[in-house]
Amino acid sequence: MLRNCYISSQTMKLASCTTALFLLTVLVLAKDDVSTTKKPNFLIFLVDDLGMGDVGCFGNDTIRTPNIDRLASEGVKLTHNMVPAPTCTPSRAALLTGRYPIRAGLASKTVNTMFGCNACTGGMPPYEITFAEVLKEAGYETAYLGKWHLGIHSSYQDYAYLPNNQGFDYYYGMPFTKINECADPPNGRSSVMQLMRISKLIYYWATLTVVLYSFVFVSKWFNIVGFRGSLIMFVSVTLFSYLLLKYPESSQRFLCILMKNHEVVEQPIRLENMTVRFTNQATSFIRENKEKPFLLMMAYVKVHTALFTSKQFAGVSRHGQYGDNVEEMDWSVGKILDALDQNGLKDNTFVYFTSDHGGHIEEVAVEKGREGEREGGWNGIYKGGKSQVWEGGVRVPTVARYPPSIPSNTVISVPTSTMDILPTIAKIAGAKVPDDRIIDGREMTGMLFGKDKIAVHDFFFIYCGPWIHGVTFRPDEEGIVYKVIFTTPKWTQGTQACFHTWLCQCKGRFVDQHDPPLVFDLTNDPGEHHPLKLTGETKALIQKAKAARDRHEKAVEPVTDQFSLYRSVLFRPWLQPCCNFPYCSCKEDNTDM
Repeated sequence: MLRNCYISSQTMKLASCTTALFLLTVLVLAKDDVSTTKKPNFLIFLVDDLGMGDVGCFGNDTIRTPNIDRLASEGVKLTHNMVPAPTCTPSRAALLTGRYPIRAGLASKTVNTMFGCNACTGGMPPYEITFAEVLKEAGYETAYLGKWHLGIHSSYQDYAYLPNNQGFDYYYGMPFTKINECADPPNGRSSVMQLMRISKLIYYWATLTVVLYSFVFVSKWFNIVGFRGSLIMFVSVTLFSYLLLKYPESSQRFLCILMKNHEVVEQPIRLENMTVRFTNQATSFIRENKEKPFLLMMAYVKVHTALFTSKQFAGVSRHGQYGDNVEEMDWSVGKILDALDQNGLKDNTFVYFTSDHGGHIEEVAVEKGREGEREGGWNGIYKGGKSQVWEGGVRVPTVARYPPSIPSNTVISVPTSTMDILPTIAKIAGAKVPDDRIIDGREMTGMLFGKDKIAVHDFFFIYCGPWIHGVTFRPDEEGIVYKVIFTTPKWTQGTQACFHTWLCQCKGRFVDQHDPPLVFDLTNDPGEHHPLKLTGETKALIQKAKAARDRHEKAVEPVTDQFSLYRSVLFRPWLQPCCNFPYCSCKEDNTDM
């Protein structure tokens, strides 16, 4: 009987061990299953002013870009990826929202195509929904690093336009753009604000000052306000006038700032080690969020002027300061990709690399000894550049990698757009695309994953301001890609650039209207050298493009013009970000590298 009890006891122990072992196995398998079904991460690289011809995998054999080239070899190269507007601000809004920028009021009839100050009230409206907001709804951690250039405040210190109000949990970067005012030491080029300082704007400043003081005097003379009120008005006008006058001379401090969320952490910004700082922020974010699904957007302030590099990249390329900039940017891409590898995230991260538009070919050096050296990008075989309807302005170098689904070393040559990234991200993440508005981008996972080659866009419209200058389309699934051009910029004689205006303009005496429009076969003539002869077939293509343009324009609802001079140029002192008023001068700690 005792023996039976002993056997029973041993049997129970064995059963308990077996059960425990079974449960442990189930837990391990469940853990493995969770890891394989974890939501994918998203890493978006956006470079400023990078041309189609600047990258090795797109044909450059003299600038070294091994990390971008590696991305292409491990994923897919999109050779006909386009932006809907070839300047910074509208293009960035389109990428984030999947919508033509005119829908957000980022298409002005004036010459202005950007926000001229940090203390302006224009920006990408908060009613727009970004892919960060789409992923936030699906439980993602989100961060935006680098250049924003989509506004700060709509009214007093509300931060309405910053990334933190557009779906990003963390923001570290420049709210404005990087211009020649930010260079230290100055690179010799006449800056925008210096030109303003010696232009007719000094006359307008004097006139405005006289008018404001006259208003104060009249108000007091007719007893509209008392002594105290008139004194407050006098001091306010004096302060406003002084700041307006000194703005050009202090523009570096006002324009070139670094923010962390809503806090100014450096004013003016020190450019030299900026790329290193952005890279460290990116790798830290990846490391800290490796157990969670995340979206990281790295929007480089390179390779826009003013050109700058860290010390270890100065003079290393065969193409001067511009080549140095491209090679340091590629180094940063490599470091961030390494962080994915080191944290076991490579196979579960969708990576997308692109530029906001083509290279800025009007940018050339003026420094002694460097006169005429290229400081803007190279667009390879493609005509024109930044701010132009030609392919050099709207076609951008783009690669994507997602090892579970995108076949390695593949090429997509049919038209795609940076606007496609929002619906594509949503599809991969299993998130919901906004259904209360028109989304112009198209989900392209079938194409990326090698399942089909059907173009996702029937027609693609190229904007300059609120005007459609060109239409790209493919009449049938397997046929030729055509481009119909209605308006082209007037170049400086003997060039493909607008050196007389620094950027090509959109209307009036600065453009040529084509009637009949020009028609190009982009499949066989991607450099747009030979417009097709006007035949019955060509006329039919023009009519299709015009009909599509008219249908599209009818579907665009009028909204507030964010680029009006009142919103995008008028400086409001009370909106100026400042780290320690009234000095507005500070340096970020622990950043010497």
